[in-house]
Amino acid sequence: MRAALREEWQQLIQRRRILLLFISTVLVMLLTAQRTGQLAGMATLAALPLLNAQIGRLFATSLCLALQGWVMLLSPLLAVSAYTVGLQSKMNLTVLVARLLVVWAVMILAIVLTLPFFSLLPLFGSLSLPEIGWAFAVIVVTVLLSGAYGVCWVTVVRNPPAALFLAYSVLMMWLVAGVVIAVWDTQPTSPVVVAVAFNPFAALLAPLAPAFPPDGPIAADLQNLLRFTHGVVDRATPLYRLYIAGSGLLILVLIGIASFAVRPQPRRWQRFDTLFSIVCAIYLVALGMGREWWSVALP
Repeated sequence: MRAALREEWQQLIQRRRILLLFISTVLVMLLTAQRTGQLAGMATLAALPLLNAQIGRLFATSLCLALQGWVMLLSPLLAVSAYTVGLQSKMNLTVLVARLLVVWAVMILAIVLTLPFFSLLPLFGSLSLPEIGWAFAVIVVTVLLSGAYGVCWVTVVRNPPAALFLAYSVLMMWLVAGVVIAVWDTQPTSPVVVAVAFNPFAALLAPLAPAFPPDGPIAADLQNLLRFTHGVVDRATPLYRLYIAGSGLLILVLIGIASFAVRPQPRRWQRFDTLFSIVCAIYLVALGMGREWWSVALP
């Protein structure tokens, strides 16, 4: 396993596209910060000066949304890149797990590069540590889910371009379905809340939305944003808890599908299956014991 990890890491990290990934991540955050600063400046020029807390809230929301969308876009692409780089090696369970861990590690490094942008937010005095902590937890969970999602597609399809197309198509339908449900449903029933919670952007906004300013120059824009992400679901609902708990289960399902697809015929029970079954059992027990934590989001 250690040798497979080292090989996958060296093969992927030596590619120029990884350097481009890191540079583009920083550029996206710079452009987002610049655009947010322009919006704050426009409000000031319009004789509607933003309070420091509102500026901080605006920056936090913009940076988090940009980073969330960016990792959702890049994780499947990186998974396909890892598959393309390692085509010469024989695909097996060890290589699959190593490749998944490497994809996760690279995306986590990309997130670490964005921390300097978020380190300025406490200067505005608008964000508490739990708020930004839960927002980052949602982003990290999205990285894990998107990485497993991309690796699963490319492992099952075995054709990188087709796998990437299918991955992005399903992802787009997933996001559109979440927005449609949020906009059109008029009652916050349990199925609606679950569907909204699994919109990654709604889950990301959940820890930030309760403190959105009720009035002021940016209140209308934030309300419109919540209308497309939350719909009739109350902004104070901790959707991120449902998202984190459910994403862990989805990650295990995706890994299980990929591990089944990568096995040679005839498929037999292996040591990996024993370890994976133990992990699944532990996670299900943890979900059951922590039901009060995540079910509080349900009506």
